[in-house]
Amino acid sequence: MTGQIIYTNQEKVITGGHSIKNNKFDLPNKQTHLIIYFQDQSKLFYNDQRQFGFWQVVSPQELKKIQDKLGLNPLYAEFNSLNFKKLLGNKKGNIKSFLLNQKYIAGLGNIYTDESLFRSHILPFRKINTLTAKEIKKLHKSIKDILNLSIKYRGTTFNNYVDARGRKGKFIQFLKIYRKEGQKCSRCQKEVIQKIKILGRGTRYCSYCQK
Repeated sequence: MTGQIIYTNQEKVITGGHSIKNNKFDLPNKQTHLIIYFQDQSKLFYNDQRQFGFWQVVSPQELKKIQDKLGLNPLYAEFNSLNFKKLLGNKKGNIKSFLLNQKYIAGLGNIYTDESLFRSHILPFRKINTLTAKEIKKLHKSIKDILNLSIKYRGTTFNNYVDARGRKGKFIQFLKIYRKEGQKCSRCQKEVIQKIKILGRGTRYCSYCQK
């Protein structure tokens, strides 16, 4: 969410994550929670201001147990329309909560969930068991399209996030609903984007475009 992974050696500093003011890398600092030392004298610093992340050393068997708890990767071939429909199965909760649940789909996240539902014309609080086969198919395609487009433009930068090459993500220019609350919907031009909370996450929707 915030922080950096910083690789240093005698010749260069490579940083991924949120940039540091004035690019002054006084390392380690109070936000450094892990340092990995390599045999060639280079180092990898893990900074985590909000301490949302963690590192864990595991055996191959332990790694498999962790991976088994995660759902389908939406970027892999296994995430096809048939498997997606099976996942939804007899679920009765709302669709956004389902999409954010890591045991069903791994790593979709709040931004891309809102964008996928908007592209699919589906309200985030819509009950899963009311979705039609056509809507499920459209949602599946929207998820894949949104993620692939986001990867192409290196993600979404709101403040000062950069990748390891110091480049900002440019997907923000393609956002249609996320952080658009209070603005007129760019698609229908009839309703103002609303914001509610689902699972404690800010959730945006257009009551005219999404059903």
